[in-house]
Amino acid sequence: MKHLEQLQVIADRNNGTRAIATGGFNDTLDYITSVLKQNTNFKIQHQYFTVRNHIIRGTPQLQTRINGITTNHVYLTNFTHILFSASANFDTFVRVVAIPNLGCQDTDWTNVVVVNSVALVKRGNCPYAQKSALAEKYQVKGLLIYNDGTSPDGFNPIQGVRNNLNATIPAYFLSYNLGMQLVNGADNASVIMGINVSDTNGIGNICADTQTGDKTKTVVVGAHSDGVPAGSGINDNGSGTVGILVLALNLARLFQTSSLQYSTYQYRIRFCWWGAEELGLIGARYHVEQALLPSTNIVGERLQDYLVNLNYD
Repeated sequence: MKHLEQLQVIADRNNGTRAIATGGFNDTLDYITSVLKQNTNFKIQHQYFTVRNHIIRGTPQLQTRINGITTNHVYLTNFTHILFSASANFDTFVRVVAIPNLGCQDTDWTNVVVVNSVALVKRGNCPYAQKSALAEKYQVKGLLIYNDGTSPDGFNPIQGVRNNLNATIPAYFLSYNLGMQLVNGADNASVIMGINVSDTNGIGNICADTQTGDKTKTVVVGAHSDGVPAGSGINDNGSGTVGILVLALNLARLFQTSSLQYSTYQYRIRFCWWGAEELGLIGARYHVEQALLPSTNIVGERLQDYLVNLNYD
């Protein structure tokens, strides 16, 4: 319990959160590293990566002009930012083009002229990132996805919708009512989008390896170390973070027991704490991508050296 209590202390002194890009996340990594260094002889590695278009600077802006009437809309009430989408600073109104059939197929986009427009697409039938990828393919300046109005949660703009990690266009999620206003006035509708987003650098994974065991027979034991912004993340995933930390400490004690021959254990064990899981497994994906690179030729760092991954969320 003491490790879970310490994670709560970390969250409490960081505005109640351990999400990435906060002091709570950084302090969590420092705590894990400190405990491992003090209690094990494991080889500890830190792996850092960037989350693109993650932090919003200022308040996003959306202005519409429909049939000559200009309206400024309220962020989080009428629209939200789609995570990982690019910045926008339109200096003039850009025409809106309504995409037919939910925008999930190439033919939906080739049946209208969309180049240099802002595409308006209804929610449904395919992932948001798929709609965005097609929007980029057909060279739009921005993307507006609106809610479908078919259920109680189908009217307000949805927060937390994710784009592709390498998205290059700005994208908003609109309320159903605002979307329908644009649909009904699409023959004479235009918008100005304004948002400043920046990357988050230095997000960390931690991996700690046993000193013995065959590196080509590595067992990975993993959990994510970050939480969501709204809460301390003790259950999700402080429990997993601490669970594998305690496993690592207990295994280290066994190795340090001279009367037992645990040093002959044939497998290397790698304990890993992944960052940015709450944003879509970003840290774990980054680790795998690095292990798959042709330039990764160090024995024990290649994906082919991993036998199994045990995930504790």
